Amino acid sequence: MNKSKNKITIFNIASTIILQGLAFFSGPIFSGLLGTNNYGIASVYLTWVQLASTVFSLQAAGTVALARVNFPMEDQEKYQSSVLSLSTFSFAIFSVLTFLGVVIARLWVDISISMIAVGLAHAWGMYCVNAMNAKFTYEFKADRNFILSVVTATLTIVASLILIHTMPAETNYWGRIVGQASIYTIIGIVLFIYMLRAGRTTYNKEYWKFTLPLAIPTIFHLLANIVLNQSDKVMLQGMVSNSVAGIYALACTFGAVLQTVWNALNNSWVPFYYEYTRKDQIDTMKKHARNYTELFTIIAMGFILLAREVFHIYAEESFWDGTDLIPIFSIGYYFIFLYSFPVNYEFYNKKTKKIAIGTSGAAVCNIILNYFFIKLWGIQGAVIATAVAHGLQFGFHYISAKRINPGEFPFKLSDFMPGLIAVCGTCAIYWFTRDLWLIRWGLGVVLGAYLLIKIIKRREIF
Repeated sequence: MNKSKNKITIFNIASTIILQGLAFFSGPIFSGLLGTNNYGIASVYLTWVQLASTVFSLQAAGTVALARVNFPMEDQEKYQSSVLSLSTFSFAIFSVLTFLGVVIARLWVDISISMIAVGLAHAWGMYCVNAMNAKFTYEFKADRNFILSVVTATLTIVASLILIHTMPAETNYWGRIVGQASIYTIIGIVLFIYMLRAGRTTYNKEYWKFTLPLAIPTIFHLLANIVLNQSDKVMLQGMVSNSVAGIYALACTFGAVLQTVWNALNNSWVPFYYEYTRKDQIDTMKKHARNYTELFTIIAMGFILLAREVFHIYAEESFWDGTDLIPIFSIGYYFIFLYSFPVNYEFYNKKTKKIAIGTSGAAVCNIILNYFFIKLWGIQGAVIATAVAHGLQFGFHYISAKRINPGEFPFKLSDFMPGLIAVCGTCAIYWFTRDLWLIRWGLGVVLGAYLLIKIIKRREIF
């Protein structure tokens, strides 16, 4: 199991690094080729595609993990093909309604029907890719996930670059749009056919009845996350200035590296967590959870200690006012890491409505806190509000998980406090040693060496 877990974790981390690297290096290329106006059109288009992919699919693929717990292993491919058919059926209905809405709206505003059509195909293909990602994740096939993700990202970049160079400068945003949409749609069709042939099931009343009550609340959870993550920038723009919002956005993007690392580790952890829980191997699960917590805590501490100098290399000097926001962002992301433990337990117990309620509540709290904190402390108030909102989110889900099956939630508050105290303490060290980089980097090296020794000693990443 150790070799399997290490292999999965390494593939997930490698996939994350490569995908983030492709996005990091291709961003300036596309912005330079398209210019501010056309790049903005392509960016807004992609935002709507991601939103459509989230809502129109009903997020049915998110139930693949629970299907492994509630249905026999020999029925998994039947379940997967059935819920993919459900999502496609939902997409078809929403697409028809969308076109009807566009036809009516065109009486008053100019809307591109061709862009809507391309976007809907793109959104469906994106969902099929995500569905296959979920399948591979919970079947412990991280190598296949790695190949699918990297190939898809690479092909979209290559296709976009070719098409941009073949189109007139004034409309070359179509090159970026069609480059992404065509690859996702083609790959989506291939994956759809593959999954349907493997499962040979389109409609199954039992599967659809199992899926819908679990999946639909997840949509609201994801939408609330969008509000939670974007409201800061919007409110800073309206209450302070575009410049301050831009500084905040870049610091947020840099701080999100920590969340990206968590995503990679979480994609490795959750399948094993569900397997240990399903087999009632709770002690084994808790041992690995302690290792996982130690791993991410040290990564978060190291990130805070080293962030100042790295951010100054990453960003132009005009954005350096956002440097001291990064440690506070890190606390918020650490709360996200902590709340994933009760949320995973809630999801395992099919309490997706509570997950949606918790995230929606955090989003509302963030908006309210932003209003008051931005007035009090400006740009720092926005990041403090977000960190507090994520803290409240963790508190809600922890209490909720404890109440699902009293006495069965395997984690105590004391399991999480040492890591949280360590991360907050590291932030304090940062504030007192902002101009003493040698001390911070020295501590970072010591933490890195300690973590490496621990991993080598136990022969597994977590």
